[in-house]
Amino acid sequence: MRQSALVAAILLASCGATGSVPQSAGLATQEVAPAPDYTSLILPPEQLPASDEIERPPTASPPPDAKAIGDLWLARLERHHALMGSGLAGKAEDDPVSSIDTLLTARAFDAWVAQNGWQAPRHIAWRFQQELRHPEIAPEAVGAVRVWPASTVRTGWQLEAAFTGRITLRDGCVYVTQPDSAEPALAWFHAETGLGRDDHGYYTLVNRGSGETMARLGEEMQWAGPNHVDPAAPAVAALRAACGDHPVVGVGNPEALERIYVRYPHLRSVNIPPPSPQ
Repeated sequence: MRQSALVAAILLASCGATGSVPQSAGLATQEVAPAPDYTSLILPPEQLPASDEIERPPTASPPPDAKAIGDLWLARLERHHALMGSGLAGKAEDDPVSSIDTLLTARAFDAWVAQNGWQAPRHIAWRFQQELRHPEIAPEAVGAVRVWPASTVRTGWQLEAAFTGRITLRDGCVYVTQPDSAEPALAWFHAETGLGRDDHGYYTLVNRGSGETMARLGEEMQWAGPNHVDPAAPAVAALRAACGDHPVVGVGNPEALERIYVRYPHLRSVNIPPPSPQ
């Protein structure tokens, strides 16, 4: 009992002395948060992680059976739920595949190919995703949420209409309230967004590739969309089981409006475009 009380006291002390800073060590609530100093949090290009292998150009000419080979690899990637798109060598529908965009990193692709004893065709241009160097939930934020509401599949191409809203944390569940909706919905993120906690005790959204703070939960944010969420997906069903049978809205990879204004100061005097009609 004494040890538990001591641990609780240490956790509370670690949150800082400011009353507005989240104080709970378990399921968290953070519905409003002041914007941090994004000028010190936005990494300059030279401090971003080294670029991963994103494109692997072809190193051989197409063989006579190039069409059959391309079709085979498209089918393999589809079964693996890792196909983003592909391109043909010409304009005819029966032309062979000349490029394939995957939802895998180059490292994961090579491991998958080796595991199956295959050799990737060298006449195809391959494109990959960047590595996610940071976890879904940072160690300092473990236990704050019931489940982390995010896809486990990389995003790939997405629609680019601008959506805005306030994304909040309440009793371990993440909600989003949009300007055209009076009732909050459960938020659903892309795989590239994770949960962190900053030095001031606030829960944050983290870019899992670069580790940058994209927003504090409780801020007004913007994201690209619309983003489809499959209500029948097991992970979405698990989210509703944990947080209630609410609508689920795909909020992609959000960024705080204040962070956007720091990057693009002229936008402070420009109205953010409304969501496109769905």
